[in-house]
Amino acid sequence: MTSNLWVGVILAAGIGSRMRSSTPKPLHTLCGRTLIEQTVRTLREAGIERVLIVASPLLASNPQLLEIVDGDIGEGVSVAIQTEPRGTGHALLSASDVASQTTHMLVANADMPLITADTVRSMLTTHTDLNASITLLTGRGEVPAGFGRVVRDSDDHVIEIVEEADADEATLTIDEFNAGYYCMDTDVAWSLLASLEPSAMGEIYITDVVSAAVKNGAPVEAVLVSDLSEVAGINDRTELAAAEAVMRARILRHWMIEGVTMIDPDTTYIDSGVTVGRDTTIKPGSHLLGETQIGIHAVIGPGTILKDTRVDDGAVIISSHAESAHIGERATVGPFSHLRPGSVIGPDSHIGNYAEVKDSVIGHGAKIGHFSYVGDTTVGAGANIGAGTVTCNYDGDVKHRTFIGENAFIGSGSMLVAPVSIGPGASTGAGSVVTHDVPAGARVAGVPARSISDPDSS
Repeated sequence: MTSNLWVGVILAAGIGSRMRSSTPKPLHTLCGRTLIEQTVRTLREAGIERVLIVASPLLASNPQLLEIVDGDIGEGVSVAIQTEPRGTGHALLSASDVASQTTHMLVANADMPLITADTVRSMLTTHTDLNASITLLTGRGEVPAGFGRVVRDSDDHVIEIVEEADADEATLTIDEFNAGYYCMDTDVAWSLLASLEPSAMGEIYITDVVSAAVKNGAPVEAVLVSDLSEVAGINDRTELAAAEAVMRARILRHWMIEGVTMIDPDTTYIDSGVTVGRDTTIKPGSHLLGETQIGIHAVIGPGTILKDTRVDDGAVIISSHAESAHIGERATVGPFSHLRPGSVIGPDSHIGNYAEVKDSVIGHGAKIGHFSYVGDTTVGAGANIGAGTVTCNYDGDVKHRTFIGENAFIGSGSMLVAPVSIGPGASTGAGSVVTHDVPAGARVAGVPARSISDPDSS
């Protein structure tokens, strides 16, 4: 298969009224990714580099879709607009101009995000190896509501797809159904689609292409999906939740096979974009979200939420919440601490219980024991932040930074009123309110904090 001869066409122009949502159905999320993004990534993984999304005018103008097209998966992705809802065949015809200069296309549905790249690759290989004009994906077994039946002749060749609403009693007994994914030779597809007669409702159906191809002598093949969970469609919130459960189970199984220990998979949630290193342990009630990256030999949880956060090897995060943060090797966080965006926790450092860190760099081996707020701050290596310390970073108009030098000691209950700098090796007494810079090695205390003599120097 030559990937540049293929284009993936994702049909995403449906109204999705059963979702009862102001958000277009393709932009609902499944394990951290929108349905449309999940489908694009599946096609890419299967080897299809060019992708075309057929969207309604409402979806095409949605900022979230524009963000996806402009994002890290956007290269080679374009959008065609189906100006009015006139059926799946008409939606595919809307792609004919944009999907030019390719010989084959894979037609996908944005509301079937559980299809795997292996299944798509099987379709592409079958289509090219058997020189088919059309290859459809089918399922066999208990037929989901609303799926059309696949009719075969006495030689077991596919001859048509009969929609459920049009099927007679005999046809309804057929246990092979159309799954809604197709490979097509583009020249055959455009010709046949243009020749189809609209239904009584004025719609053109993509399924009618199969019988039209058979009548014109164009070879039609089928690939039977091995796992029926792949072809589950999403039409409402209950089906979205069911698909989420299937995808989550796949993700958890993948990481456990890769060497990750999960104490209780039933209460562990991992998004599609997350990576986890070997010999890491994930304890119950943990959520790894977005693009979180976990190294090896880490311990996560219980009750921990990490979003878009990097956790290096050997770190331990207990019952805490971090977002857009970086936790260094062997660092410990929690229980019950919050790392807000921009937090960088250095190797071997410690963030204890009930601490909040925001947009700050905590140096190697530094310690913030408990009940402290450290915001917009740089903390040097080996520094110790006593209980109840607050960096007062906001003056009502502007946020200012605090600098705490290496091996500095900040006494319990200190208020560091930014902008302020505490020099290396300096210390503050308990309950100090520090409003001016403290030189290296100096000791200050009081409200406001003033220099105090060292008894050992007299």
